Amino acid sequence: MTHPFASRAFPAPLSVIVAAFFWLAFLSCMSLCLSSCQKRAAESSDSSDSADLSAPVVVDSTGEFDSIANPAAVPGGTYTTWSEAFPKSLNMWLDYNSFSAEVMSYLYENLVSLHSTADKPVGVLAKSWEISADGKTFTFHIDPRARWSDGVPVTARDVQFYYDVIMNPNNMTPIFRVDLKRFSRPEIVDSLTVRVTATQTHWENFWTAAGLMAFPAHVWEGKDFNQLNYDFSVVSGPYGVEEIKKERYVSLKRRADWWGRSKRYNQHKFNFEHIKYRFMEDRNKALEAFQKGEFDVYPVYTASIWAQQTDFDQIQKGWVSKHRIYNREPMGFQGFAINLREPIFQDVRVREALCYLLDRGLMNDKLMFNQYFLLNSYYPDLYPDNRNPDAPFFEYNPEKARELLAEAGWKSGPDGVLVKDGQRFEITLPTASTDLRHYNVYLEDLKQVGISAKIEQLSQSTLSKRVDNHDFDLYWSAWGAGRLRDPEAMWQSSTADQIASNNYPGVKDNLIDSLIEAQKTEMDLGKRNGLLKKLDKRLNEIVPYVLLWESDNSRLLYWNKFGTPKYILDKFDREDCIITYWFVDPAKEKALKDAQANNQSLPVDTGDVKYQE
Repeated sequence: MTHPFASRAFPAPLSVIVAAFFWLAFLSCMSLCLSSCQKRAAESSDSSDSADLSAPVVVDSTGEFDSIANPAAVPGGTYTTWSEAFPKSLNMWLDYNSFSAEVMSYLYENLVSLHSTADKPVGVLAKSWEISADGKTFTFHIDPRARWSDGVPVTARDVQFYYDVIMNPNNMTPIFRVDLKRFSRPEIVDSLTVRVTATQTHWENFWTAAGLMAFPAHVWEGKDFNQLNYDFSVVSGPYGVEEIKKERYVSLKRRADWWGRSKRYNQHKFNFEHIKYRFMEDRNKALEAFQKGEFDVYPVYTASIWAQQTDFDQIQKGWVSKHRIYNREPMGFQGFAINLREPIFQDVRVREALCYLLDRGLMNDKLMFNQYFLLNSYYPDLYPDNRNPDAPFFEYNPEKARELLAEAGWKSGPDGVLVKDGQRFEITLPTASTDLRHYNVYLEDLKQVGISAKIEQLSQSTLSKRVDNHDFDLYWSAWGAGRLRDPEAMWQSSTADQIASNNYPGVKDNLIDSLIEAQKTEMDLGKRNGLLKKLDKRLNEIVPYVLLWESDNSRLLYWNKFGTPKYILDKFDREDCIITYWFVDPAKEKALKDAQANNQSLPVDTGDVKYQE
C-alpha cells in the first residue's frame, strides 16, 4: 500500500493498524513531541497569518478544472469536525488510520493522483511524465513551482528520500513496502527529474510509481523516522499544522502561499482557512456536541443513532441538513478476523461454525434497523446486489455449528465447555470499543454451544500493539476499498507472519498466491476483476473472517451554512472529501445565524441524494 489509490483499512471502531511503539517510551516522549510541534507549528504559521487568503492567484492557462468543485466557492471560515480517538501518531506511515491518512494528505503530496471522476492520472507534484515501451520505467518531471512551506524547492531528491525512508527495514512501514519492493531505488536524473524503474511487470506499476511522495529531505534526513509523530512543520500541501492539544484537538491552517493554488485542477478547492479536528470517543456525546454547534458535520456511523436520534429540533427547523448519500464509493468488507496462526482454528469446520453462530439477521434487525446488507463476499461490489451467487451465506444456524464442531473432534467437557485433545475451546475478543452490544449477542451464542468466549476491553494503543503482533483470537476489523484493487498486501502468504501487516488472519494459500501473481500482469481491468472473483471464491472456502455487513450509502448531518458540490460529496468518497470541496457560504451562514437569533425556521433540507453521471 504505497499510494492513495490502494485499499485502506478502517477497523471497527476506527483504528487501522500498522506499527506499534513501546507504550512507555511513547508516553515519556509524548509531551515533549507535542510541545515541540506546537511551537514549530506556531512559528511556521506566523508568516502566513498576515497573508490575504482572497488575494488573486494567476491560474494556469492550460489543464482542466475539477468538475466536482463548486465554482461559487469562496475561501475562509473554520471547519470543525469530529474525530474519535486521538491517534498515537499523526504519521500515517507509522500509524495507518483514517484520521492520520486524511491529515497527511493535506500536508504532503504525491507525484500524480487519480482523477476525481475518471480512472486517469492528474499531475500533482509532477507536471508531466513518460512511460517506457515495456511499461517498467517511469520518468517524472517535477513542477518547477513546487515549494516546501519554508521556501525550499521540492526536488527529485525529496522523492528518492521518500523511497529510502519507506524501504528502510528499521522503519515501521511494512505495509508501504509491499508495492515499493517491486522497484529499484529512484534515480535522480536532474534536480527536477526522477526516474522510477520496476523490476517486474505489474499492472499497478504506474500507479505505484505515481503514488511516490516527496518528503523534506533537507529537514528529515538524519532523523529517526520512527520518532516522527507530531512535528510536521515543513510541508508542501495546501494546509499546515497549526496546533495540537493532546486528546483534545488537532488544527490545520490553510496555506495562502501554497504553490499548487495556481493549478486549474485545484481551483475552488481547499477553501477553509482553519480546520479543527476535535476528539470525542463516545458517539452519543459527539452527537450532543454537534447539536450544540460544537461540530459542523456529524457523519452517522451508528444505525440506531440515525434511526432514533436524528429527528431533533434543529433538523425540523432546517438549521441542520440530513442526507443519505449514494455515490460510487468502492466497497470493502468487515468482519471478525480469525487468527489462523492459532491451533484451535486450523480446522475449516471450526471457522464455519463460528460463522453459523453469528446472528447477523437479528443484529441488523434489532440493533441496526435493517440499514445494512449482510456480506458473503470480500469484494461485494463486483456482483449484482452486492451478493456473490457462488458463495455460502452462513445463515444463523446453531445446530449446524454444533454438528461441525463435533465433526472436528470437539466434545463437551464436565463443565459444558468444548474440549479436544485436552484443550478447552476458550477464545478472547479484544476491542477498544465501548459499544459491546454486538459482541454480547455473539458471546451468548458461542457459549450456548460450549465455546468459552470473553471480551477484553483495551486502550486503542494496546489493542494496536496486540493486533500488530498477532496476539488475538477474533478481531473485528472493517476494511475500505480503493478504486484500483491490489489484493497482495492483504492476502499473500509472504505477509502472513509480518509484524503489522494487513493480513490479519495470517492467510497462507497456494491458490490465492497464484491468483495474486496472475493479476499482477493482467492489464485488463475486467479480467483482473474476474481473477478477484476467483480469489473471493477461494477466500469463502478458507473462511478467514466471520463476515458481517456493509452499507451502500453515507449518512450525514451538517449545519446548513455550507456550499457543496452538486451531489454533496464527490463521486468516490465519503465525508473525507469535505475539506477538499466544501466552503462556508456567506449567504447561508447569515441566514442560519438570523434564523437562530429569531428562533425561525429555514427550508427543511433532508432526503436521499444520488450521484448522477
